[in-house]
Amino acid sequence: MCTSFPPFPPVMTSLIRQIGALAVRTFRREPQTSSSNFMSQYEQLYNILNTIKAEDINLDPSLLEDRGTFNPRRDGAPVTYMQLYEDSDVTICVFILKKGVRLPMHDHPGMHGLLKVLHGSVAVQSYSFIANMSMDGVPVNQSLSGMFPARKHEAVTVSASDPACRLLPEKQNVHEIRSLNGPAAFLDILAPPYGTDKRLGIERDCHYYQELVDGFPPPQVPEGRLVWLVNVPSPTDFWCDQAEYSGPPIEEDSDENGS
Repeated sequence: MCTSFPPFPPVMTSLIRQIGALAVRTFRREPQTSSSNFMSQYEQLYNILNTIKAEDINLDPSLLEDRGTFNPRRDGAPVTYMQLYEDSDVTICVFILKKGVRLPMHDHPGMHGLLKVLHGSVAVQSYSFIANMSMDGVPVNQSLSGMFPARKHEAVTVSASDPACRLLPEKQNVHEIRSLNGPAAFLDILAPPYGTDKRLGIERDCHYYQELVDGFPPPQVPEGRLVWLVNVPSPTDFWCDQAEYSGPPIEEDSDENGS
C-alpha cells in the first residue's frame, strides 16, 4: 500500500537575497527602465528593506559588543566595513560603528541611497546642496572654490525599529552619521557605487566636508536654514577595517521564489 504525502512547500529565498535581487533590478542602468517602473520597484525595495534585521544577514554578535567608548589602542578601527554585493550599478554593504564614533560628513555624487539601521541607534545630520545660487550675480560655486551653500535639515535619531533613511542625487545627499549609546550597525544600498564608472567614463569619489561656523553668513532663501560646507581632506579620526560577510549570498539572478 502506497502512502501519499503532501507536496513539499516551495523553498523561499532568504530576505537579504530578495532585497539584493530587487536592488539589482531597481538600479540596473542597462537596459534602462521607465521612470514609473523605477519608482514602483524603488518603493517595493524600500518597503521590504524596512523588515530586515541583523540576524537576516548572520551578523556576528562579537562585532556588536559594547566595550565602552571607542579606544583605538584597544578597539582598532572605529568603523568596520562589510561588503555584501557590488556590481557596476549598485553596492550593498554594512557599516558597524563603535560606541561614540562617526562617519564624517561626506557626499554621494549622483547617487541614490538607502540606509537601514540593524543594531543600536545613530544620529543622522543631512544636507542638500543648493544649486544655481549666486552672490552679486556671480555663481557661488565658481566664486568660492571649495565652499558650497547647502540646506541643513533637521537632525534625526534612527534605530533598528525605524524605517530606512533615503538620500537622492539632489536631496539629503550629504550626511554625517554618529553612533549613540553603544555600537551601531546599518545596511547601506548605494547606486551607482563609488569608484570608476565605466558607463559614464568618470571617477565617482567620496568628498568630505565640514560646516563653516565662522565667517560671513550664507545667502538666504525663503525656506530652510542655509549653511556653508567646506571641502576638507579625509578626517584623521576616521578609518575602517573590514569583516567578511557570512550571510546568504546575494546573486544577480536570484529571485523571490528561487532557492
